[in-house]
Amino acid sequence: MKNELEHILQNDLHLGSALKDLLKLHGDASYRTYHRAILEDGRSFIVMQMPPGKSSASEEITNFKGRQDELPFINIAGYLKSCGILVPEVLTYSAQTKIMVLEDLGDDLLATIIEKTPPADHVKIYEKSLDLLARLQKATSSNQDESCLAFRRSFDATLLNWEFDHFREYGIERLTGVRLNPKDLFTFESLTRAISAEIESFEYVFTHRDFQSRNIIMHRDNLYLIDFQDALMGPRAYDLVALLRDSYIKIEEPKLEHLVEHFAGKMGFEIKAFRREFHLVTVQRKLKDAGRFVYIDKIKGNPNYLKFIPTSLGYVLDALKKLPEYSELSKLIEKYVAKYAENPETA
Repeated sequence: MKNELEHILQNDLHLGSALKDLLKLHGDASYRTYHRAILEDGRSFIVMQMPPGKSSASEEITNFKGRQDELPFINIAGYLKSCGILVPEVLTYSAQTKIMVLEDLGDDLLATIIEKTPPADHVKIYEKSLDLLARLQKATSSNQDESCLAFRRSFDATLLNWEFDHFREYGIERLTGVRLNPKDLFTFESLTRAISAEIESFEYVFTHRDFQSRNIIMHRDNLYLIDFQDALMGPRAYDLVALLRDSYIKIEEPKLEHLVEHFAGKMGFEIKAFRREFHLVTVQRKLKDAGRFVYIDKIKGNPNYLKFIPTSLGYVLDALKKLPEYSELSKLIEKYVAKYAENPETA
């Protein structure tokens, strides 16, 4: 595979210099593969190779409207750039080989910066990321463009419920080997459908869909967005949940409250209503994540994400404590997967 990629880069993509080295990069749970191409003249690029077809089952049920004449990554990158949001430059793309060559922004992911920075400075770093999110929501709200694919698909009930059921199938049944009994299945479906209906009632904005610490990168003292090809319209709290309820990095409760209020203040949101949105989206998003981590193990044969299940489920149980009308969902989750969940009291 690497030899084939080297041949394509050397002979078909005309990079302007001979290829010196090709280094495999960590690509998270994506079906896409990433390499850093280092050329003899000292330049370097990021090479993204995409698989044929859809990259996840959830994409197949996204309610996309209209024709898709352009690759989502290229389409959305162009739109974000027009809004003043920093993204990597697309240098070349081969539809035949499904290989894209991107500007190399380096390795200073937000996650890496957080790991290297004293905890006392974390709030300032997150506030800078929230400034980016605020710019993203404001710029895209004032510059809506139907030619951007993200504006023609959204988190509807079908997708939200598919993700809830994905958790039930993988995060409970495939993880534990125990199927929900009929009564519990009815409770699970009734309550999750109610949450989906409430989420659908919220104000929707342009949503990155995975605005977390491994998809924000610092380059020349500026924050860039990467991995935005799945962007769609979603609830205004969705990207904030992805960042502040990140499965990879935990934020202490006082800091979390401050950051939620900081973002709500920047956006002019009424804090009580926005907190509720934040908690409901946390339940939906983090149950999906927990199920996805099991799916990645069972279907893709990659167990590296199982260790993040306790954090994800701990976030869910913590959010449900603030949503007493959904207490039966909390009891159901604890009944089946309590031993896999991190205790929010000690997180």
